[in-house]
Amino acid sequence: MGIIVSFFALMSLLDFERGGHVASVQATSTATTTVTVLNTPPDWTLTARELYASATNTPTNAGTSTVFTAIATDNNSEDYLLLVCKSSSTPTHPYMPGSPTPQCGGGLSDQWGISATTSSAAEARLTLPVTALDDENNPWYAYICDINAGSPQCNNVMYNGLHEPGAPSATSSPFVVNHAATFTLAADDSPTAPGGTVTWTTTATDTIDVLRGGDGLQLFVCRAPGFNPEGPYCTNGGWATSTITTQGNPSTSTDLTIPAQDGDRPAYVYVVDEFGLEATGSWQASSTVLTVDNTPPYVSSSTITLYDVFGSTTLDTDLALTEPEGETQNFVVTFDVNDDNGCLNTSASNEVTDVDINVYRSAKGGALGLGCDSSGEYNANDCYTHTHPQWVPTCYQDPADSCTAGDGSVTWECTFPLWYIADPTDIGSVFAGQDWRVSARATDDGQEGVSPQTGDYSSDDEPVDGASEMTQFLSFRATGSPIAYGSFEPGFGNTEHPATTTVYATGNTGLDHYLSGDAMCVTYPTCSNDDSDTIYVPYQQYATSSSVVSYGSGFALSTSTSPQLVNVDILKTTATATPSSDDTYWGILVPSSITFAGDYVGRNYIDAAIAPSNEW
Repeated sequence: MGIIVSFFALMSLLDFERGGHVASVQATSTATTTVTVLNTPPDWTLTARELYASATNTPTNAGTSTVFTAIATDNNSEDYLLLVCKSSSTPTHPYMPGSPTPQCGGGLSDQWGISATTSSAAEARLTLPVTALDDENNPWYAYICDINAGSPQCNNVMYNGLHEPGAPSATSSPFVVNHAATFTLAADDSPTAPGGTVTWTTTATDTIDVLRGGDGLQLFVCRAPGFNPEGPYCTNGGWATSTITTQGNPSTSTDLTIPAQDGDRPAYVYVVDEFGLEATGSWQASSTVLTVDNTPPYVSSSTITLYDVFGSTTLDTDLALTEPEGETQNFVVTFDVNDDNGCLNTSASNEVTDVDINVYRSAKGGALGLGCDSSGEYNANDCYTHTHPQWVPTCYQDPADSCTAGDGSVTWECTFPLWYIADPTDIGSVFAGQDWRVSARATDDGQEGVSPQTGDYSSDDEPVDGASEMTQFLSFRATGSPIAYGSFEPGFGNTEHPATTTVYATGNTGLDHYLSGDAMCVTYPTCSNDDSDTIYVPYQQYATSSSVVSYGSGFALSTSTSPQLVNVDILKTTATATPSSDDTYWGILVPSSITFAGDYVGRNYIDAAIAPSNEW
């Protein structure tokens, strides 16, 4: 205003000097105008919010990040920043000296973070790492500030999603942090036998987070290292998984399958909360030792089959002796051996390493063969025990039977001998109604420092395809040949019965025998049957007792066409080295009709017969 006043004063002066009679003179002068337009803050286009809801029921796991986002537009098209503070306080404006960025009103300690420089009208993002040191509940307040070289401005209007119309959103302040549980101890209750239950217990708690009334914890027991908490699941197979518990200390269990190889197994333990956050602590991802117990093998009694490998048909269950005064080899018994630890051990070797068998007459062995299972009970008549040093069966795992870790049973086979005196049990024998049976047991490998385990005997109490009968074995041996009567004139002969033959029972029965003979002559076996040169059969006599001395008090011999059964009652042999026996005493009379001198020869026949069983 001062300039304008001075200009009009000068013009008045000029007009006065001219006196009104002087022509007017005009002139123009200019002046520069200036004004400073101040910078204005950016405007909110899209108010601040959490990009991913971080709320009570959708917390952000410690160790991850939460993201804040907003869109601002600047009138000068200048870049802007998204500033997130811990309290509602006007950001510093203008900038604090020496600080290239705006600060929350409470300074750096009041600041959650600040975004990268963002173009006007573009989306700004602030990615905030969340740590275990953050509180569970964290209020936030967002501001926008432009980047202006002269007078940068912050929009003092704060947004955090809570003062907008409507119910608060899950993407509003505060953001919620989920903290990890603490896992300090784990254990399992093994060793456990296959088919049993293994239980894992833990000490794992979450005492920091209280907004939800305690976070649910879940225990995973994995077969190998590797866990995906987002699943959550074991990445390489698991043993067991617990339910979710809000009480802490989760536990879980599993039933061991049958078969399960004995030995130690790794069992890696992981605790995770309901939001997929793994626990911290020394036990997380560590391994307990799951020990599968070694269990004794056992024989399936229903599979025991005793048979004669030389029988007339395959698996002929009638047992027939063939060796007089000896042992008949290669009787066979097969059976299935079960082991809950499987057929193969962890070294891919046979789990079952040995079997024992006892073979016996049923009444002798009794229930489960317990009457025939020790060395002192051995008897070649009715009880063959594996503990006896002179009876050694040959047993082996059937090579034709597959054997894998998943197989719970495998077939074994044993071959064994029986002495010639083994009691018969077929019809007509003393022990008819009984049979021969086998008891068997197995021993495993006792792997990994565990002593071998031997199962109990299982017995063929109900033999497959009927009882295994021992048949009667008719066998004998006779001595005393030749029967030398001596030298006599016609009409004379033995006054006694000086010649002797002996019959031995070399099978498993008592014996009688048939006696008969042929006529004697010098040209035997082609006799003329003439009274002058043939001694007919009845002139020979036999006696069954040494007390029958004189000739004529015995029995006349029958011809070979009509053998005579002689009831001598030879007892069944009961000792392998000393067969039972009986003697027959012989005498002869040379008839007076004989006129031809010479050495007369003939042949007598002794044929054994099985005696009635009540005479054995």
